[in-house]
Amino acid sequence: MFAGFALTLNGLSYLMAVDERVRTAINIFVGAIIAINAVLQTQIAIATGEHAAFGFAAATWLFAINYFVIAAHLHFKATNWKAFGLYSLFASIVSLTFAVEVVVLGGPGILVYLWLMWALLWAQSCLAILAEIKVVDKLTPHVLIVNGVASTFVPGLLILLGIIL
Repeated sequence: MFAGFALTLNGLSYLMAVDERVRTAINIFVGAIIAINAVLQTQIAIATGEHAAFGFAAATWLFAINYFVIAAHLHFKATNWKAFGLYSLFASIVSLTFAVEVVVLGGPGILVYLWLMWALLWAQSCLAILAEIKVVDKLTPHVLIVNGVASTFVPGLLILLGIIL
């Protein structure tokens, strides 16, 4: 749910004035929450030795680093976001890999949906930043907002309520 807030805020910051210091702090805070979870998931993976636990830990790190990279760009007032564009390329490939793995292993369809949504989000960032495709860049705020709500906030709420997963 916290990631949903950060994604939505990052999208809204394209459409309205948002204090960059606050946005930086929120991205650091969300990255830290996810990183703490990633450490715990890594410990579980080591303790159990289960492949699925290692995959979940790796996926959690993928998201934590995402928010730290965004926060670094904001904090240092980067005018060139190519490091995030490259990270987005990496993350979109990893997301597609995880989506395929869920399909192959017969996992829950909701996970396929989520991995594809995140792959779309990161691919969009990669294309907007690295390829400098202006049409894609104009979609950035909307993709961030929709993805923030549809792939993290609502599913996070449903998970906490015990409705899914």
